[in-house]
Amino acid sequence: MSVIVDRLRRIMKGEDSRPVNDEKEIKGYRVTNADRTRRFGVACKNFQELKSKACAKFNILNPDERDRVTICLVDGSVIDDEYFQSVEPQTTLILQRHGEKFLSDADILYNTLRQVNLEFITTGDAISRFLTENLKSKIAVLNKALNKNNEKTRLSSREDHPDWFKNLETTATTKEAYMHRRCQDRIRCYLYKTIDQIKTSDVYSKNESARRRLLHVMTYFKLQLKEDHCFGFYFDRSYARGARNRLEIGRSIGEKEEEEAEKPANLSSDEADFSASVFSCHHFHCPCKIGAASAGFWSPWNSNRFLAEFFPEENDTDETDARRISPVKKTTANDKSADLCPYEIGKNDETVPRFALCNSDGEFRCDGVWSADRCAYADRHTINPYRSYEELVLFSTWNFDHRIERSRTLIPNLLRASEEKAISREDLVHLYENIFTVKNLRLVHIVCHDKGAHRVQ
Repeated sequence: MSVIVDRLRRIMKGEDSRPVNDEKEIKGYRVTNADRTRRFGVACKNFQELKSKACAKFNILNPDERDRVTICLVDGSVIDDEYFQSVEPQTTLILQRHGEKFLSDADILYNTLRQVNLEFITTGDAISRFLTENLKSKIAVLNKALNKNNEKTRLSSREDHPDWFKNLETTATTKEAYMHRRCQDRIRCYLYKTIDQIKTSDVYSKNESARRRLLHVMTYFKLQLKEDHCFGFYFDRSYARGARNRLEIGRSIGEKEEEEAEKPANLSSDEADFSASVFSCHHFHCPCKIGAASAGFWSPWNSNRFLAEFFPEENDTDETDARRISPVKKTTANDKSADLCPYEIGKNDETVPRFALCNSDGEFRCDGVWSADRCAYADRHTINPYRSYEELVLFSTWNFDHRIERSRTLIPNLLRASEEKAISREDLVHLYENIFTVKNLRLVHIVCHDKGAHRVQ
């Protein structure tokens, strides 16, 4: 009787909240061997009893061998007496003999698949070894192999090379037209990022006079890029040095674009932002040549509508053409004053030569890391997206790299200047060229794209 009273007293004081018969409680567990080929149920009161019964189930009778047995969870965690108290009943436990390799669930699945289809798995093993041993040199070999088939490189139209267009959501009917527009997407991306950095700055939000100057700057960028057609010719091989006369090229590879120009505009989303422009354009593959005459509403009084069409509102899109530009924001009331741009917009002079960054076949060469005169990898960093759809996809990993950085140097300098005084047109043109043109842009392979700080002397 005194024992029961003493136990009740300890429970009421919080010294012992366990049931009286807790020490005798039996729990059940599932125990399997390391390769999961045998499984037994074991009922026990404590860890030592579990280990003893499990060894008996698996015929481990030698005392020395029993002492070196470990009990693990399925993730490989080794269990001891103390941790066993937290293991829930009916948990699957693994008995691992000394010297046995622990096999995870993934290993078990792999071995099962190997038994089902050994030939397939063996091929996978060979590929795995290939991709893990001396990878860089083998990528170079693969690249050379990929580049051997030039049979369809010079083909241009969708009809002549349908595989090149098979997964592209575009109404472009030639490779040149598609590449022209992809370059325009990249350049417009820098405009969106520039505007976003300006509008999220403290200078723009807190300094009214600086904000007015910055609105003028942003409008100048939009209008000048419209005039320059976002430099789409950088990726357009019909503008390559030594290429045939572009009018002849346009006749031979772009007749459908001319036909479309006489039809009502019916453009996909990546071209709709150009549909309003009916100004004279000597860039044959520019989207404004398709459906421009039928757009019908360009006039000096419709500049707001034109800018909205030519430049969808800014978003955070990567500079590669892996993703499409799409409008995500609406113009705010504060942006209305930007229409009053005090800067003269430079006119596009058709007599000034313009050259693509590729040769007449469409091959691009890496310009190298920003601090070097040329690419250290030479011919290993070349690509021709006109050759195949696969190389077109790979080309999306090539980037434009600002030698003088846009976000770390050019825009901060602009924000500081806007607080002090009006920005001269000469300084603005210099800034425009450094953000949007190859005066400061280098086309680089992903290996040569240095995303660290550029300390330009």
